[in-house]
Amino acid sequence: MLRDYKELVEEIQEITTVDGFVSSCLEIKESMFFYERELMLAAYSASLELLAVVALLSAALKGKRELQRTNTELDRLVEGLIADLNKYQFPLDIQYVVDHFMHENSLQIRLRMPVYKQMMQYYCSNVPDNEDLDSIIRQAHQVLRAEGPNLDEELTLILGRAGARMLRGARLRPMWLKISPPRIQVVLQGLQTLVNNFRVTPYYNYPLEDIATERQKRKKVKGNVVSDLSVFRNFRQGGSGYTDLNTVFEKDEYDYFFESFFSSFEHIDVEPDQQAMALILMILEIRLVNEDFNQGFLMRLLVYCNRWGLSEVSDVVLEILASIDADDPLYYECWSLLKSFDGKALPAMRRFVRANRDSPLLPYLALFLSHGPPTKRRWSLLTEMFDHYPEENEEKAQMAVSISRYGGEEAVTFLEKALEATTHVNGPYGERLKKALENARHNTINMT
Repeated sequence: MLRDYKELVEEIQEITTVDGFVSSCLEIKESMFFYERELMLAAYSASLELLAVVALLSAALKGKRELQRTNTELDRLVEGLIADLNKYQFPLDIQYVVDHFMHENSLQIRLRMPVYKQMMQYYCSNVPDNEDLDSIIRQAHQVLRAEGPNLDEELTLILGRAGARMLRGARLRPMWLKISPPRIQVVLQGLQTLVNNFRVTPYYNYPLEDIATERQKRKKVKGNVVSDLSVFRNFRQGGSGYTDLNTVFEKDEYDYFFESFFSSFEHIDVEPDQQAMALILMILEIRLVNEDFNQGFLMRLLVYCNRWGLSEVSDVVLEILASIDADDPLYYECWSLLKSFDGKALPAMRRFVRANRDSPLLPYLALFLSHGPPTKRRWSLLTEMFDHYPEENEEKAQMAVSISRYGGEEAVTFLEKALEATTHVNGPYGERLKKALENARHNTINMT
């Protein structure tokens, strides 16, 4: 029996009407030993998403025109279902299920469908893309942090690339689902559930090969190609299949290594290699876009960086410091880590100062530098920070105080010149500057 994308779309049409939604949920419910609404809706969503992607793939094997038509039709069907479920008032038991679907599952589907479509576009382009999946996910977090005017479009493009790599067998690390912000986590969860379900489809062997090879596999023999859709019906009737609630991953040694930091210091004595170092940087960068990052995990990771002197993380640690409040427990841990790096952190500090001339973090950074051992590089960074700070205000006055703590004839001379150059000699800034100069002279006398 010939099954192609048109018949797949017809099956999607059946389950995306109001009656189809209710009957599909009833099928799933009847297959359960114990009724669980969340699982029922997750199974419906997973089967719908799997059917949609298989329809897109089947259309793509026919050609670009068929793929575009299927894209358009799937948009119409999914949006039509959501509109109809919003439109009608159902009996109380059904309304209860519909409300929960609309508040969570429908939003997830809307976020994922554009990525699935973009994923198929990348897959069909057949352009070689051997970029590491971790690196692609890192780019998604960087785009989210940048918050550009085309954020949704850029995220869809990048996550579509991630999906195309996963179709070809790239392995997603479970860690990204634990620490990514919701906007990315929802899509990655969908992609992982999708590829898990691809493993149980009878027609497409996962991972997929390039599209030319997949087309060659499906050339008609004696005018017929057999495609069994029973897997999708079985999915809705309690058969084999995966949902967002029972995600399965393949793990390697790095996954087990980082998982241990969620609960203990099991691998604290394991020295990191280059791969682990790259992943540590990616993890710390995620804290810049996810304030709900697991605090205990992050603290243990910083202890690990301290133990092994991983000064490569200095740049991102400074960015984290600039993004959190001074009373956050993480604030002290970050400063302690930078202090442990001593002079090895200075290049990162200089880069931060030059990129953020008016950052509120600079007075704290000046204080940090003033308490270290006197060196030419520390003095150079302190004075550069002060000279390029754009406003003569309380923050700049605090930097002057740090310079006075640094002490020495250089500090006295520098603050004398700063006092001569200011146009606010008699204002609050000028008074603070005079006091800083007095302290510098006092400290210089004590040093001699």
